[in-house]
Amino acid sequence: MKKILGIMLVALMLTTAVFAADITVTLNGEAIDFADQAPEIVEGRTLVPLRAIFEALGATVEWDQPTRTVSSTLGDDSISLAVGSTTLVKNGEDVTLDVPAQIINDRTMVPARAIAEAYGVGVEWDAATRTVVLTQVVNEE
Repeated sequence: MKKILGIMLVALMLTTAVFAADITVTLNGEAIDFADQAPEIVEGRTLVPLRAIFEALGATVEWDQPTRTVSSTLGDDSISLAVGSTTLVKNGEDVTLDVPAQIINDRTMVPARAIAEAYGVGVEWDAATRTVVLTQVVNEE
């Protein structure tokens, strides 16, 4: 009986690990490729690799290693945030984050919703498919 319970527990843990890693992020219907680090849920928030999300949105990415701070611009908006901080600075004004940017597996991970909303991108969560759905309206002038 203990052996069966042990096997069931291991199977449950493996299933949980598979589901935890299975998060998709789409931008205007196209999946974003997070090559070597998948999105992760931390404290109920989806964190994504910063370079991939900024580049997918068409934003610049600058990394300052000594301060561990990322800076980015898209159109007239600029943002910066430091690893470990719960403050994102958008156009000089502080925005409080639920979860700080952090290093996971040697990749800087940022909250997907906070980054997207800072750049005016719509964000929805599809729980059934575990997908962050980003909608970016591009102004063609």
